[in-house]
Amino acid sequence: MSLKQKILILVFVIFVIAGFIFVMKGRLFKDYSKITDEEIITLLMTNKDSLDYLEKYKDFQIEKKEVLSKDDIVNGQNGENFKEVYQDLSLENNRYLKIDLMNKASNNGLIAVLDLRKKEVPKVFGLILFNSEIEVKE
Repeated sequence: MSLKQKILILVFVIFVIAGFIFVMKGRLFKDYSKITDEEIITLLMTNKDSLDYLEKYKDFQIEKKEVLSKDDIVNGQNGENFKEVYQDLSLENNRYLKIDLMNKASNNGLIAVLDLRKKEVPKVFGLILFNSEIEVKE
C-alpha cells in the first residue's frame, strides 16, 4: 500500500469519526426546552392514556412544560404532592420533560412525563379539578 493510499484511508477514517461525533452530539445534547408543541403531542399520542385525554378534550392547552434535572426529580420524589410523577425516573439531567395539560374549562387536566431519550411516555396522570363556590344569600 502506497503512502498516498494510507493518507486517503486516514483522512476517510477521520471524516467518519468526525461525522459520528457530530451526529451523537446532536442527539445527546439537544436542547429539549425548545421542543415544539407538535413534537410533544406526537409523543403523547404513543401512550394510550394520554391519547384518550387528547381525544376526549380536543380543546386542551399545554399549560406548562419543564425539562427535569436530577435535582427536580429528587425534589419531586421527596415532595408532598404528586410524588408518583417522579418515582422510578432515572437521575439524569435533561432526559425527561414534564408536561401539564388542561382543557379550556379548567376542570380536567393531565400530567405526563416524556422520556426524550427513549421517545416514550412512561408516566400519565389525570387531574379532575373541582370548583367550590359558596353562594351567600341574604
